Amino acid sequence: MPTVRTVSGFNKRLEAAKNKVVVLDFYARNSKPCQDIDQLVQTLEYKYASKAIIIKVNVDKFDELVDEYRVRSMPTFVFLKCNHNVAKIIGADEHKLTRMMAEMCETE
Repeated sequence: MPTVRTVSGFNKRLEAAKNKVVVLDFYARNSKPCQDIDQLVQTLEYKYASKAIIIKVNVDKFDELVDEYRVRSMPTFVFLKCNHNVAKIIGADEHKLTRMMAEMCETE
């Protein structure tokens, strides 16, 4: 699963996503909810690999992305289609995340 290392790397990953759904996984390393949902995130990434890309963004390293996507708690999942923000899930709700991934990827 790609993890953002630089803002330019983030932008390149967005460009490379082309027509795929992009899910930005805003996380903090010391967040228990982020750790708890990480296995599901990996499973969903594998399941929808042909239709979606998940990009992990460490909130402690990328203030500008946190501000741009208005992230206030972790984890936060931002769904993009054609570089447009189309949905957001705040918190480690496995049911919501699973349902949203299915909805976003089935409409492709």
